[in-house]
Amino acid sequence: MKRILRLLGILFALTLTACSEDNESADSALQNGEETSGQGQEFDEIGSGAHLVEFPEDLEEGIVFATYDRGDIHEDIYINSEEAIEAAQNGEEFPRGTVITLVGYKDGELDQYLVMEKQEGWGSQYSPEERNGEWEYQRFTPDREVAKDNIGRCFTCHANQERDDYINSMDQLEEFDLEDVAQSKEKSGEIFGSVVPTEQWKVSEGFAHTNGINRGETRLLEAEEKSKKIQEVLLRLYIQQFKS
Repeated sequence: MKRILRLLGILFALTLTACSEDNESADSALQNGEETSGQGQEFDEIGSGAHLVEFPEDLEEGIVFATYDRGDIHEDIYINSEEAIEAAQNGEEFPRGTVITLVGYKDGELDQYLVMEKQEGWGSQYSPEERNGEWEYQRFTPDREVAKDNIGRCFTCHANQERDDYINSMDQLEEFDLEDVAQSKEKSGEIFGSVVPTEQWKVSEGFAHTNGINRGETRLLEAEEKSKKIQEVLLRLYIQQFKS
């Protein structure tokens, strides 16, 4: 009887050893599979999703929450909603759909637009080490056309602000008084001429004949040309106040 019990004990021990070895082999295979899968995963080049960002046509309706002056450079920073400001002031992440636009001027002339936008799923094609959450970036010319630029550097510039949802001007947002929104919109309207009734204005410009002789003749500008010319003049007047 003792011999039988001893044999059963040996058999039980061998069974446990075999199970343990099988489990270790399975765990090892699973781990190796995960490592292989991670190594084989390919990510898109950082900034390749810039085409998703379109020029914000409602820019003039945004809120100017920060301005910067550095030598001959002036910058206005717009955000597209009060909800985004409230999120920043409540310590929350910015809601999807948030658009932040830097309008840059140089020597009093409109120089560029830098736009960052947050949407669901954006940035998932990049490696975790490079992505800026769900933000994408794009640069536009003064004519609001996409500019040729290395957008990847925008990710590098904002990467160290991960705790602030990748926003470089978080301090200004947190300090912004939402009661000043109406005043901010009025200021924005002055920049773009939206608070000035220009419909009845007649704007003309001089031109030279094809033979190069300027006879002092002028022509009235059509609606689109007139609006653009008025905006250019108002922009110069606005920037000039920072130089006086």
